[in-house]
Amino acid sequence: MKRMSKTAAALAVSFVLSSCALSRALYLGPHDYAPRAVPRGADGRPGGEDINGLFPPAVYIKTRTQTFNSYHYYILRDGRIWYKSIDPAEQPRSWTRFARTGLPHNPRQWRFSKTAAVAEIAADADELVALSVEGKFYRYCFDSTIAHKSGVWLDRQGWPGVEQLCLDPRTAKNISWAVGKRNSHVLYYEDPFGNQHHNGTQEIVTTYVLLDDGQEICYADTGLPADFSRNFAGPERGAFIAAAFSASASTMFLINSAGEMYTRLADFDVTGCDPMFFKYTYTPYVSAKPGTDYFSNLNAWALPPEDWRPQPRIPLSGGAAITRRITILQNGQGNGARELRVAGRGVSGDTGYWTKGIFDGRWEFKKAPLFFAEDDILQTADQSGVADQNGVADQNGARGPLPDKSYRGFLWRDGERADSFEYEIANFNILEGDADLRITRREESCILKLYPVEMWTYLKRDYLPGRTGSPKLFFATMVVPEAAFDGLSRDFVRRVTETYAKNDSVLFAFTIAASNRYLIIRDVADTAAALFLTREGLSADFPAFTDDYYIEDFGEPRRYAAAELVIEPDADITDGLAREKIRLNRNFRDEMAYKIREIRWQGLTAFKMNAGYIPAHYLALITPLRFVDMPKIRTMIAFGERIVLANSAYINAVSPARIRLYERLIALLDERLTRYRLLLDR
Repeated sequence: MKRMSKTAAALAVSFVLSSCALSRALYLGPHDYAPRAVPRGADGRPGGEDINGLFPPAVYIKTRTQTFNSYHYYILRDGRIWYKSIDPAEQPRSWTRFARTGLPHNPRQWRFSKTAAVAEIAADADELVALSVEGKFYRYCFDSTIAHKSGVWLDRQGWPGVEQLCLDPRTAKNISWAVGKRNSHVLYYEDPFGNQHHNGTQEIVTTYVLLDDGQEICYADTGLPADFSRNFAGPERGAFIAAAFSASASTMFLINSAGEMYTRLADFDVTGCDPMFFKYTYTPYVSAKPGTDYFSNLNAWALPPEDWRPQPRIPLSGGAAITRRITILQNGQGNGARELRVAGRGVSGDTGYWTKGIFDGRWEFKKAPLFFAEDDILQTADQSGVADQNGVADQNGARGPLPDKSYRGFLWRDGERADSFEYEIANFNILEGDADLRITRREESCILKLYPVEMWTYLKRDYLPGRTGSPKLFFATMVVPEAAFDGLSRDFVRRVTETYAKNDSVLFAFTIAASNRYLIIRDVADTAAALFLTREGLSADFPAFTDDYYIEDFGEPRRYAAAELVIEPDADITDGLAREKIRLNRNFRDEMAYKIREIRWQGLTAFKMNAGYIPAHYLALITPLRFVDMPKIRTMIAFGERIVLANSAYINAVSPARIRLYERLIALLDERLTRYRLLLDR
């Protein structure tokens, strides 16, 4: 997500948050989550993650311990980062410890978060990212912008609060992670209408994580709160199970166990989630401005965003093979400036990598001194697919369950059913993607298309909105498909048009609060009415909606009852066991108390955002500032009020339920600690 210019930032009154955000950033919470142990070569030989060799002449394929950006190659040895220049005319020409120590450090920054060792690395464009053994991310940028210093390690990111990005229990078990950066190196983005948009003066930096199910990709963005609560669905609406992942310039690259591959350019901005800084449209148009023109940045960006693009399979014959070691790299300007690489063997059995441009149709093989482990190999020429239990090769890899869920319900107004229609969405994907709204009255029905995009929030989230805890907020645009009303009665079409189809392609005319249990869909021009749809088995009566809908499944009650914290009645109680259980329960209690403080802090943040942004919003609205879009004041006031007020209402609805839950858990933990201390005294 792009950072604001100084003038635009003043309009959004980030100054009311800055002093408090700094003090909050100094405490990251009670737990750190370390990354998985990185497999290395046996007896110091190349292999594992060191497939390019030990202190190799070049890095061809990116791994967790070997990578490159536009300027340098990087490797990780014994917890330290080493680097050398890609250009032989530049320094350093031989492998040298990066920034003298090989560790993230910044002696000029007050209370920089130090680490004893680096576990993994990634790089793209002008950026290097280090992941410490404690599961904390650090950034080093070589090019200067007004958003950050260059040539120094940064241990914090995000807006409006600047905090350290850390792994959490989900992301620590990842298959792969990568950083993708769009800046002056790639220069512009080409939207699905074919219009080019200059990246502007800033940069979009996304840290992507492929989760251990191979189906979901979560991400963090330097312009968003520092967490991994946002997500993309993998190919085929999330059914595709990936075996490996790479990213560059916001473009993701996946391969599965059968050698099927997909790519997609997606980040918070291009998927439509950032209407305070970009214009969007679902109405096709053609712009005459090329992406090299800075002012093309001000044109409306096309929605819906591009879907996953299948890539042609690599033809295997003779001694050829492919591995799960893949890389995508930016090599010029625009969407097409990406090279794909798949490490493997050529027809003659030589090691190297298969390569092609992202939009090219044919792969070619290039020799390179690479070292593969046995479990790296996905396919050989003798195996054109993945063998099933009967030894029969399958051309396609396995698919996982779809995240799509079905909801049914009615339109409500003032606590009563507002019409005689029934409503159903059979394919709502809480991750992302379009949805079909079926409207039925007796024997007649039609289907309208909904395009939800996640609404920006200034909250750092320690939970998954919509799946654990509270709902996920979306803006949604409704599009009426061609022939949607064919064969339907005039009265049916009139009623549906008056309520819904009048908003055909009107940008973000609806909001959605979504969870695994319910959907609440509102027309922003008529918030007194609401479509309330629920999963099968749950009441669809909107008046029965209560605070317990906001609790859902935070996971903390299960942790309270987990064997890790409990002394079983038949346990052989020792001094060491009692002390360990007391320590773990005390840590859990401290975590609950910290979360309560976080929730109350969010309420203060919401108050300050309202007190700061809303007056500035109306000042801009009633003055000539509303015509100014350089900086993007006019763009910011188009949806800013809705976003700020929606976040405030979200906090006010969710916070009381969470606080009550955590206070009850603290009381139970206090009682347990008292009993365990008595056991220890005995």
